[in-house]
Amino acid sequence: MGLPDKKHNTIPWISAPWISGVLGGAGSTILLYPLDLVKVRLQVNEDPTGNQKGAQLTQQRRTIVSTIRGVIRHEGMVGLYQGLTPALLGSALSWGGYFYLYEGIKLRLIEEKRRKANIIDSSDRTDDDTKLVFSENFTVACMAGAAMVVCTNPIWLIKTRMQLQMTRVLEAERNQSGNVGKAVNGFPKDAIKPPYKNIVDAARTIVREEGPLALYKGAAPAMMLISHGGVQFGTYEYLKTHFGTYTKAKRSTGTKSSGIGHQLQDSIGYLTMGAVSKIIASTATYPLQVIKSRLQQRSQAAELSASGEVKIVKREYAGVIDCVARIWKREGTRGFFKGCIPNVIRVTPNAAITLVVYESAMNFLS
Repeated sequence: MGLPDKKHNTIPWISAPWISGVLGGAGSTILLYPLDLVKVRLQVNEDPTGNQKGAQLTQQRRTIVSTIRGVIRHEGMVGLYQGLTPALLGSALSWGGYFYLYEGIKLRLIEEKRRKANIIDSSDRTDDDTKLVFSENFTVACMAGAAMVVCTNPIWLIKTRMQLQMTRVLEAERNQSGNVGKAVNGFPKDAIKPPYKNIVDAARTIVREEGPLALYKGAAPAMMLISHGGVQFGTYEYLKTHFGTYTKAKRSTGTKSSGIGHQLQDSIGYLTMGAVSKIIASTATYPLQVIKSRLQQRSQAAELSASGEVKIVKREYAGVIDCVARIWKREGTRGFFKGCIPNVIRVTPNAAITLVVYESAMNFLS
């Protein structure tokens, strides 16, 4: 993305990445949210996936389709959108803030490169003067990602917990009259924690029950996950540079087409580049996502068993090392990739939609 001419901007240029990021993040989140909920529920499931007896049957039953059916059966269609509010808030803040910082740092690096090269007159500029190499884009993306982890980790933690809570089931069990003794899975009814009502109630409850630092559970793997953004946007900028060179050469030698035709070609290009860069980054860093989800989940929760029945589970991890050790011992290598399929199905169009909306909004605003 080249540097815009600030004289002709109707909106301050540094605000354009923030607005574009918010629009792109919110749009993709709404469209693909049910897949994200399914992914998180599969990630935290501790069913063995190794050679233990019965493990293969369990793995076959716990699929995207069976998970969606279970959610609809026990929670209705609205259950597929539990936690949407913090997801939208987190996505808007993360993408908006991320692109704001990402483009701002890029701009300063480019200006510094020009200064060192003693390029003052715009007529002396070349394309190479306004481009960063892969390592520079990677570093910028990681810096922006680290800043957003600090700002948004509490929101993502609340989102994860609200996605995992089976609100209707928990409320029904707590309010059920008669049979005062035992509830689901042998838990006393008065020991079942009530579900969070909304994002504010969740924040208050977490601080009251676990302390303010609990809002930053999973921050360690989240910080390690900034490499995800580095890989994604480093790859994206690399592809975009070559795509831009190719289209510029093609348009200079080919037949003239309308502006709409060029916009369509650009959108298809952005879609492809966004999808490819996201698949590479997501696959490379997926085990960190599993660890993060498990650390952020509530210590007590209701979940669907492999047979589709509801059970109350209690899980607590001492930290990243404990989480890794327990996954490896009980679930093997596959445990680190639970939910990977719905994740790939989701992130491919997610990144593509986000980046297309982002680039289109940037072109409009700038």
